[in-house]
Amino acid sequence: MGDSASGYVSLQQEHTLGRLWLRQLRRQAPTIELPLANQFLENLIYRLIPHSEVKISDFEFVIVDQAELNAFAVPGGIIGINFGIMLHAQDEDELSSVLAHELAHLSQRHFARQIEQAEKQQPLAIATLLASILLIATNNADAGFAGLVGSQAASIQNRLAYSRDWEREADRIGMKALVGAGLDPYAMPSMFQGMVKANRYYKRPPEFLLTHPVTETRVADAAGRAENFPRRPRLISFEFDILKNIAQMRYQLKESDQQAHFEHQLTLESKNSQRYAAAQIALALIAAENDQPDQGLKVLEQIVAPYNDHTAFISLKAELLSQKKTFKEALSLLEESLVFQPEDFQLQSTFARVLMASGDYARATKQLKHLSEQRPTNPLVWRKLAEAAGKDGQTILAHRANGEYLFATGSQSKALRQMELALKQAKQQQDFHQEAAISRRVRVMANSPTSFGN
Repeated sequence: MGDSASGYVSLQQEHTLGRLWLRQLRRQAPTIELPLANQFLENLIYRLIPHSEVKISDFEFVIVDQAELNAFAVPGGIIGINFGIMLHAQDEDELSSVLAHELAHLSQRHFARQIEQAEKQQPLAIATLLASILLIATNNADAGFAGLVGSQAASIQNRLAYSRDWEREADRIGMKALVGAGLDPYAMPSMFQGMVKANRYYKRPPEFLLTHPVTETRVADAAGRAENFPRRPRLISFEFDILKNIAQMRYQLKESDQQAHFEHQLTLESKNSQRYAAAQIALALIAAENDQPDQGLKVLEQIVAPYNDHTAFISLKAELLSQKKTFKEALSLLEESLVFQPEDFQLQSTFARVLMASGDYARATKQLKHLSEQRPTNPLVWRKLAEAAGKDGQTILAHRANGEYLFATGSQSKALRQMELALKQAKQQQDFHQEAAISRRVRVMANSPTSFGN
């Protein structure tokens, strides 16, 4: 590729702009903060990364709470999907094919090359391009295009769409990553074909197809490329089936129809099958949402091994036990599981929630502080830590955690106010360690750009 693109946008600029973009996305669009979904997406991407050509190691992942089919990669290692993509992908291989394609756009620095090409032809500010990608990701594509240059919206749309050569390049490199990760190469053409079919039911093309046009020719090219590799068995994990059911509940099924839908699904599956267990998880989730813990636990009792050892099962059972106020049993269940999977995000998150519900704010704060060290950019972790620390009387930590949450979600001035309150109290208490740590974060936050034009 060469490195001429660095003359327009350096890797450090990409990192800084990418984090700003993510903060603004979280401010403008609802995101899914579901530990099972977050962990699932991370695992898919980290399986692909060693076989991609990306040179960076600092990634951020985000799931947008939108039903529309979309996936995106933003400079600096930001990779995201709309949760609605779960309605379209038939298995993990198909979803991974889209993620592999996005990783290829990052590895080939197509964003910087877009800027370079635009500068050569006609000036197009980085700020304008990033702001437009943000509007598309927040499901406001029309405003994104129209707000760019007014009457030149169509030409800017063409620039936002990757060129045919870059799309072919991303398909080729993405296929290489897919195969290297041991996934089915035929998943890429089948996912593309599904997108083409889905497009027929949309009033306007899905966001992904606006910036990544998928034609029959491109599907055929991907199929031809796949023929150079052996087929592999497709992956459909328990997590995939659970999340697909949750996506259906969120975007497709009316609340009044959900229970009947999954009860009917039980009649179609073998009692020992993964899909049967996933449908039972869905029914237990419905019971939990309706504050019917006894009903939910009764459903979970029917789930057989190995699915009743899964973290999704254990976490949901603990949540239902917590609803019944049987906190000791819920905490014991989680503690036993954490011995074997101490870093599991879902188990740790549920453990903290049950501790909070039981009124043990000190242990909840300790657990969430540990999580914040593991996931220092996760807004949900900081928000829960602020709540727990506040209830435990740890006001310095509560202000600091709230400041981190506000900063991660794009409210920089409010974040700085919270950090100033934390700093003031640290000075009053002569807590020099916290004072130094908070001062460093204040400098970072204050010097962070607030807009793409900075």
